[in-house]
Amino acid sequence: MIPAIIRKLPAPVEFCLVVFVCFWWAIYASISAIANHSWSTTRRPQEVFTGIGVELDAKGREVIIRQVVPNGPASKAGLSGGLVIQKIGGMTADGKSLKDCADMMRGPAGSKVKLELVDMKSSKTNTVELTRGKIEGAPKPHTTDRSALRVVLLELFGLAVTFWIARIRNWPLGAWGFQPTWKLTGAGVILCLATTLVVEGLAASANAISPGMVHQHSVSDLSLPVLILLGLTNPIWEETLETAYFVQSLQRYGMWSAVLASAFFRAFLHAYHGITALIVIFPIGLIFGFVYWKWRWLWPLYVAHVLFDLVAFFPR
Repeated sequence: MIPAIIRKLPAPVEFCLVVFVCFWWAIYASISAIANHSWSTTRRPQEVFTGIGVELDAKGREVIIRQVVPNGPASKAGLSGGLVIQKIGGMTADGKSLKDCADMMRGPAGSKVKLELVDMKSSKTNTVELTRGKIEGAPKPHTTDRSALRVVLLELFGLAVTFWIARIRNWPLGAWGFQPTWKLTGAGVILCLATTLVVEGLAASANAISPGMVHQHSVSDLSLPVLILLGLTNPIWEETLETAYFVQSLQRYGMWSAVLASAFFRAFLHAYHGITALIVIFPIGLIFGFVYWKWRWLWPLYVAHVLFDLVAFFPR
């Protein structure tokens, strides 16, 4: 019964059905991001406190700096993630809880605290004295294996539903251009490089006007297997639906309508990036949309997107 109903749906209803079923969770997340004002050109602090501006983590019995808050005392002193904290104010950090260590680092603005740090890469131990200050930023959220796997499952579900509807309605998927060849793979690499030059120029211009306007949204903690899985799955989901399906479904309204709709929807789904979605993601959508409209090959877009994701989510 359901296949018979889907087979008789008008094209506009089919389009809305596919978009809702495949993107409902991403649409909800984007609306929430906009409602929470993440489109502001400056990041709002999640909390304001006095300290040195580091996020701590535990590695066995050792306490390490996971990341530093931009423009905080630790950041200005050149500290970075991965450093092992041996002593705080002359007291050993070994065996102490993260909360205890964090409390030891906090104090009145203007007061000082000494840290004994070990750089595991060079096996060097250094002592630094930092002046506590008001921390007006917050560490970036982390992309973990669990969150990435949740996204992969949702995307695979969306793709499965899409191809089920495609089979019922006899979409000409063979004409969508997902056939891999060495020539098209090379074209994807070139597309990635060209698009990178464009968006890096736009990001640099935006940051020159308003420093910090374009910034990295999150920190990746992905393991290599999950990184590869996400890097291969997400581009299929995005390019098949955001580019190919949008252009194929809306082409009767002309190039500009199809490409702009695809690019705007892509930017909307990345609303959690804030204003970066308009400065960086929207131009990527335009470039990919025009390339697909011109040549109708989906494989180069997929290759370029895989390279983007592997770089963006590579643990640092």
